[in-house]
Amino acid sequence: MKMKTQKNHTKTWVLALASLLIVSYSYSQTNFKQSGTTTITIAGTSTMHDWTMTSSGANYNASFEINADGTPSALNLVNVTVPAESLKSKERAMDKNAYNSLKTDKYKEITFQLTSAKIVQKTITCTGNLTIAGTTKPIDVDVVYELKNGNLVCKGSKNIKMTDYKVDPPTFMFGAIKTGDEITITFDVTLAPTKL
Repeated sequence: MKMKTQKNHTKTWVLALASLLIVSYSYSQTNFKQSGTTTITIAGTSTMHDWTMTSSGANYNASFEINADGTPSALNLVNVTVPAESLKSKERAMDKNAYNSLKTDKYKEITFQLTSAKIVQKTITCTGNLTIAGTTKPIDVDVVYELKNGNLVCKGSKNIKMTDYKVDPPTFMFGAIKTGDEITITFDVTLAPTKL
């Protein structure tokens, strides 16, 4: 009777080990960082014309669970940091007013930190905390990815209101030109697996 119990225990452990091996072969957790040129663009409107500011200085860190075919099965971590004054338009006066509104003398970075994510086919719905000018708000953003040579090319956009983050929409020409409250944040980043 005792020998039979020991055999059952051994069989249970063997099955558990086999299950772990199957899981480990089906996916692996991999860290990613941005590769090549990445862009974040903020686009808005004004009483005179539309405007954009673009940054190529963002820093991305991400951690995915990756299937054997290289596609992501889960997203566990995303941290994005954008130096606020890396955002540039074609006009210095606009940049200066934008930095004043963003309070860049005190708040040097715009950040996003993931709290949860869901992957359906090639769309990753990211939920996280966006911090602008010292104010943090939860947001959802859909990211569409494409697998290229082992890298993940990720694109997406999100509309937000500046006043939700206690940012006063910049004005120009002593208030004669006013920018709209709503802006669109668009990003295009290639994430490459990091080597240990």
